[in-house]
Amino acid sequence: MFAAQPTRFIRTASVLLSGLLLCAPTVWAQNDLPPAAPPSTLPPAPATEPATGALSASSLVGEALTIARQNPEARVVVTRTAAALLPRLPSSTRDALSRRWLGIALSPLVPREVRSDALAAFFDVAAKADPVYGRQFALLTPDPAARAGGLIRVSRAYDQTNWTLADTLLGQAISAARQEPALLPRARSLVFAAYRASELNPARQTDALREALSQVNLIQAPRERDALLTELAGAAARFDLTQARSLADRITDPNLKNLAGARIGLSEISQTTLQKSTADRVQALATAAAPYDARALPVLMQLPAGPDVLRAMAQTLPPIYPSARPAIETSQLESLWDYTSKAPAGIYRDQLQSRLARLMVTKDLWRGRDWGKQLSWKGGRVQVGAFLKSVLEARQSQLGAAQLQDTAQKSVQVAYNQTRTLAPAARAEALLLLAGQVLG
Repeated sequence: MFAAQPTRFIRTASVLLSGLLLCAPTVWAQNDLPPAAPPSTLPPAPATEPATGALSASSLVGEALTIARQNPEARVVVTRTAAALLPRLPSSTRDALSRRWLGIALSPLVPREVRSDALAAFFDVAAKADPVYGRQFALLTPDPAARAGGLIRVSRAYDQTNWTLADTLLGQAISAARQEPALLPRARSLVFAAYRASELNPARQTDALREALSQVNLIQAPRERDALLTELAGAAARFDLTQARSLADRITDPNLKNLAGARIGLSEISQTTLQKSTADRVQALATAAAPYDARALPVLMQLPAGPDVLRAMAQTLPPIYPSARPAIETSQLESLWDYTSKAPAGIYRDQLQSRLARLMVTKDLWRGRDWGKQLSWKGGRVQVGAFLKSVLEARQSQLGAAQLQDTAQKSVQVAYNQTRTLAPAARAEALLLLAGQVLG
């Protein structure tokens, strides 16, 4: 039976699910693409097809997918770049194109970490743009760990509108996680489901935590076991601080033990009504938040956007470097960007917005560049431009993204014609960037 929707304490950050997709097994022959997922009956999307002249976002994405199918060297960039575009396409083309993309993403030639990030980005956007579609696509995904991750993301989309459905989706995610044959991804899936249960349904949280812990206990590798115990300690801290501390005591890695302790402290503070000034509360939360631990961000976002809060936020953002796979969702970056846009002008806002724009570059080249161009701080604009160049170099891209975007803003057709001379992988990437420009 479902429990009544609980009164929640201040929410900590949503769990980052890309890790649970990382170790998904691949079973297809090395040179063959896997079969596309079976047809589905997805609901119509509210958006109509954006188009510029004869070019539409769907036609550009379709052409890029064709290039990737015919040219194995283009599959990685298409897997990565198309992920956040597909859920925004109209239903008349979105369903078929998404199934084609999934076949490419599941190709043995696409590294697991790329596939993991791409599926996480896909479900992140799908859950926000059309959660009904996101749910049905998640159920079509053949990999159990990926299916679990997608269902948990969609579950969050229903938090405020349909708690019963959110809980049902969590139950489906747990069932999918149980079907994962490999121990590590199965344990990861159940750990993230346990965290979701801790923030959604008190009736599930104890059993979900116990089941996840039973799988974590089977892991022999200390590093992986300690990492998952850290996650479980954070989940337990939401409803049982004693159990959370007990889990933290089992962690052998000093850094992870400190991280678990910081999360427990943050949870304890956020659950306590402090009889102190706002400044004291900000200081307590900022002190409890560990560096590079994005779980603190939603807590901090509920506080006024003063210098201390903005500085604490900047410290909790993931590290930024050209080849990074930052452990933060695109939707969370968007929320932070909106939050900082309303903050008073000052050095801490400028520095935080520069970091946010550079993180967005790792997710979406053009969007990150646009954010960088909006910065009032010239030094920040320079940082974002230089970082964009470094990211392209790290990805060994042959594409001049900045020049292409400038051309596309004047004429998508002219930019499209310029892509014809590019090598297959670069042209596929360019077509997807143009599709993003058409979508807006």
